[in-house]
Amino acid sequence: MAQAPRALREAAWFLAGLALALTVAAVAVVLVTRTERGREEVLAFTLERLGAGVHGKLDVARLDGDLFTGAKLYGVALRGEDGEPFVLADSAFLNYDLRTLVTPRILIEELVLYDPEVYVTQLPGDTLWNYQKIFARDPNAAPGPERITILDRVRVVNGHLKAQYPFVPDERLSPREQQVEIREALADTSPLLVRRVPGGLLRTVEASGLNGVISQVRFAPGTEKGTYANVERLSGTVKFYRTPFRLREVRGEVAVLQKHVELRAPRLVMNTSPLSAAGTIRFGERRGDSPWYDITFRSDSVALGDLRWLWPRFPREARGSLSLVVETRSPEEVMILARDMRLQAPGTRLTGDFGMIFGGDTLRFVDVELRADPLRVALIEEMLPGGMPVRGLRIGSAELRGASERPREVRRGAAARAQRTEAAD
Repeated sequence: MAQAPRALREAAWFLAGLALALTVAAVAVVLVTRTERGREEVLAFTLERLGAGVHGKLDVARLDGDLFTGAKLYGVALRGEDGEPFVLADSAFLNYDLRTLVTPRILIEELVLYDPEVYVTQLPGDTLWNYQKIFARDPNAAPGPERITILDRVRVVNGHLKAQYPFVPDERLSPREQQVEIREALADTSPLLVRRVPGGLLRTVEASGLNGVISQVRFAPGTEKGTYANVERLSGTVKFYRTPFRLREVRGEVAVLQKHVELRAPRLVMNTSPLSAAGTIRFGERRGDSPWYDITFRSDSVALGDLRWLWPRFPREARGSLSLVVETRSPEEVMILARDMRLQAPGTRLTGDFGMIFGGDTLRFVDVELRADPLRVALIEEMLPGGMPVRGLRIGSAELRGASERPREVRRGAAARAQRTEAAD
C-alpha cells in the first residue's frame, strides 16, 4: 500500500517538471523570436513551410514582431519559375496558428495586404495560367493529402489586379482581314487594351484601387474543390475595356475551379446602378481562346450608360429595369440579350426583349420583341453599329428593313406617329 502514494508523488513530480519544461521552452521561443537572429530563423522556417510545393520563389525582405503576437512582413513577392510576379505586396500583417505549418492544411487567422499587386497571366502559346503552374502538384510526388491554405479573414488595402490572356483575331476572316483586325485592336481608339508580346498579342483587364474584406478563403488551386472566397465587401475601379467603370460595391461568392470560375453577387453597384449578377466564366478549351462568359445581370433601377463597358452604344439617358445576359456563343461571337426591359428614355418608353449576337464584322438579332411608345427610330439606331444592315427587326408596329431605309411596313395606325417622330429626329 505504501507504493501507491510514492507512485502518485513521482507522477506529480513528473507532471510538474514537464509543465515547467514546456513553460521554459515557450518563454525561450518567445524571447528568441523577439531577437533579430531569432526572427530571421523563424522567418526562414515560415517561408520554407509556406513555400513548400510552390514552383517558384517566395521572398520576404524583412519581418517585424513575432509569429505569436502577429508579424508584419515587408517586401513580399511570390514569383513563378520564370521570375515573373504573381503576387507583390509592399507589406502584410500576418496572424496564424504556428502548429499548422507542419501539416498540409495551413490556417491563417488574419491577413492584411497593403498595396498588393496580383498578376494573373496566360501567355500566347501556353495552355496554363501562371498560378496553375506555380501551384501545380508534382506528378512525381508520393500520394498524400492535398495542400490547402485556409484564410479566415483577408483585408485588402489599395490593391491592383491585372489579368492578361492571348488575343487572337477572328479565324473566319481572311489573313488580310485578320491583320486589319489586329491593327484596329492595337490602335489607341480601340475599346480593347491589347499589346504585342513575344509570341503574339495580350489582352488586358485591370482593377485598381481595390479595398475591402474577403473571408472564408479556401486556397487550393489545382484540386478538385478548387479555390473559394466569400467577398464581404469590395470596391475599386475596373477597366474591362479602355473606358473604366467604378465598382462602388460588390458582395458575393466566387469559386475558381480547374476549368471555370463560378460567381454570385447579390449586391453589385456599378457607377450609379445597383445590380445582382450570377454565372460562370469558362477558360477556352483551345489554345488562344478567350474566356467564355455566361453571366446574367439583373436590376430594378439601371442606367444603361453604366453598362456601356459591355456595349458602348447603349444610350446614356435610358434608365429602368431589365435582366441582361452576356453569353459567349463561339470563340468569335458574343450575345447580349436584354429581357423584361422597362426603360424610360427621352421621348419614348421601351419594353420587351432585345438581343444581339456580334462577332467580327457581323451582327444578328435574336429574341426581338421590342415595343416603343412612342416610336423613336433615332434611339434604336443609336444602339446599332454605324452602317450595319438590320434585317427583320420589329419595333412595336414598325418593321425596319435596313439601317438606311425607311420602315416599309407600318400597322395599327402608327404610320403618322412614326413619320412625325422621324421628322423630329
